[in-house]
Amino acid sequence: MPSLPISINSTLKCLERCRSLSQLKQLHAQILLHGLHQENYVAVKLISFCTKKLGSLDYSRVIFSTLKDSANVFLYTTMITSYSNHQSHLSKEAILIYEMMHRDGPHPNNFTLSSVLKACSFLKAMYEGTQVHAHSTKLGFDSSLYVAASLLDMYAKFGWILEARLLFDSVRERNAVVYNTMIACYAKVGDIETARQVFDKMPEKDSISWNIVISGYASNGNTSIARELFDEMLERNINSWNAMIAGYSCFGEWREAVDLFKSMLLGTVKPDHATMAVLMSACGHLGSLKLARQIHGFLQKNRTEMNFHVYNSLIDMYAKCGNVDEAYQVFDGMPMKDVVSYNVMISGLANHGRGQDALNLFAKIIGKGLRPDTFTFLGILSACNHAGLVDVGRDYFDCMVKVYAIKPSADHFACMVDLYGRAGLIEDALEFVKTMSVEPHAVNEGKRVGKTMGCSWIEVESEFHEFLMGGASHPKLEDISTLLRHLSLQLL
Repeated sequence: MPSLPISINSTLKCLERCRSLSQLKQLHAQILLHGLHQENYVAVKLISFCTKKLGSLDYSRVIFSTLKDSANVFLYTTMITSYSNHQSHLSKEAILIYEMMHRDGPHPNNFTLSSVLKACSFLKAMYEGTQVHAHSTKLGFDSSLYVAASLLDMYAKFGWILEARLLFDSVRERNAVVYNTMIACYAKVGDIETARQVFDKMPEKDSISWNIVISGYASNGNTSIARELFDEMLERNINSWNAMIAGYSCFGEWREAVDLFKSMLLGTVKPDHATMAVLMSACGHLGSLKLARQIHGFLQKNRTEMNFHVYNSLIDMYAKCGNVDEAYQVFDGMPMKDVVSYNVMISGLANHGRGQDALNLFAKIIGKGLRPDTFTFLGILSACNHAGLVDVGRDYFDCMVKVYAIKPSADHFACMVDLYGRAGLIEDALEFVKTMSVEPHAVNEGKRVGKTMGCSWIEVESEFHEFLMGGASHPKLEDISTLLRHLSLQLL
């Protein structure tokens, strides 16, 4: 337990030495005993420490509740910010405390307004957000760039681009934050041309401005324009490189992504785990095992942070490059595995025809107490498909629906239809199609029934018609033959 405080300074020093909520509560008791609890400055520090260092919003609220009658704007703002930054359903509390402040407490400042607007943005609380905007106007915060940026971001999250632009135009002296927020508004809705117009009018552009526009062009498939802007940048940070590399990778320009990564290594900016994840995806699509091993070696040499994302990307890369054994070595060497790790490995095994190994991994998921998800079952059904395990596939499909209450997607249905089709069980496939909860054409976009020699299938108004070479059993054969003769005459 920290030593007993006798002054504000000693109290704050004790606070810094707290390592648990229990110690903080003991310190709080001493603060109450010495009458320091009425000092808003001490309460602000307590709440901030409790939230940021110990992660206890509940006890922060207890501290605030005992002082709300005498709380100043800083104490209110600290509590509102704590809830707002939580980015969860608890962000609603930020709005409720603000309403309490508006009704009974001191006037908010620009930081208060910015924090509550952040909560409104996250919760899509449109009514409350517009009310806060009205309050800020009434209180004379129209000229606050801090509040203006928060309002712009909120309207962008609401999809109210017109309102955001009207607000932007009303701000007389704009800084980089206001400009960047407006550019991001347009980029988010895909209006990259207008975003570029705002960008071009910026008196002084920072790296964030450049990165937003580059990312906007790249994410819309305009990688050539994105690259032109990228090359114009005088100073590129990690986000600049990642945006450009990801842009290439997302639109199938995998060789360009790899080449740009090589250029990156010649400079001073070092790749991070996000760079490597995108690079591994590009390598997987290229199918170059040599490059895959080079990337793996780079990760080991540079001691890159090996989080779940990097490990899973590495497994996926090796599997897509044709070496599922090396993929499994990476998987087996992971200190901890999440369900995504299992999903990626199951998918890799399935695509290489190792259905039984994939099924064994599913058993390990259950044994580890992890919950399989929609992608787990998609990989398992694919494994059954490649291995021709019709009955096993049917059992897993039923398990997905009945045991785990997972609603099948078009891809799940397509896997099952293909499983039946490959086994020559056409009637079973048709019966299964009749039970589907999605339209047959959605399944067709995934996979079609396995091809049977001399057999053709046509879907007309959600009904499948089978035509066999030399067959004469179709109920409308005479009508079809008459129409074919008529069409043949027209072609002469």
